[in-house]
Amino acid sequence: MASDGWTRVKWTEAGQITAILGWKAAPEDPPAANPPRAYFDALRASGRDADAVEFLSQALPRWEAVAWAARMVRDLGAPADEADARALKAALLWVQDPTEDRRRAAQTAAEDAEPDSPARLAALAAFYSGGSMSPPEAEILPAPRDAAGRFAAGAILTAAARTADMDAALAASLGAGSAIAAGQAT
Repeated sequence: MASDGWTRVKWTEAGQITAILGWKAAPEDPPAANPPRAYFDALRASGRDADAVEFLSQALPRWEAVAWAARMVRDLGAPADEADARALKAALLWVQDPTEDRRRAAQTAAEDAEPDSPARLAALAAFYSGGSMSPPEAEILPAPRDAAGRFAAGAILTAAARTADMDAALAASLGAGSAIAAGQAT
């Protein structure tokens, strides 16, 4: 169990996560030696909710990050069209049963969705969560380790931006994500 109550997060210092994100420390940043939850709470307290989404999407294991993104996209608004609805469904189905076939189906659905849609980004998060980026018959090419989290964060941020109240949407998303990190939800 993580000492800060985030039982699903295996990192011990926030700096491990900010390194993945490529963030350079600024004077106003919380200490990188802080536990992840304390760093996250400090980001939120300073009004940096978008940064908190990016931070948490890398702090969570990949499956949890994708689950968080797909559910927030679903909860924050209906997909714009049928292709986006299929992409969101593919991401949610992968969360339900994270098989290779469903991971590849998420990629296919993402290709048909609008380029900047939250549903497409959630489906891409599922695709980049593991396995190979290459076609099945080609040599294995693993995804960059930050890809699933970056797509998950993009899905949440884009979905929140499309609501009538982005601040409220981000607050709800961060509350849900923190609950996942604490093992209180999936």
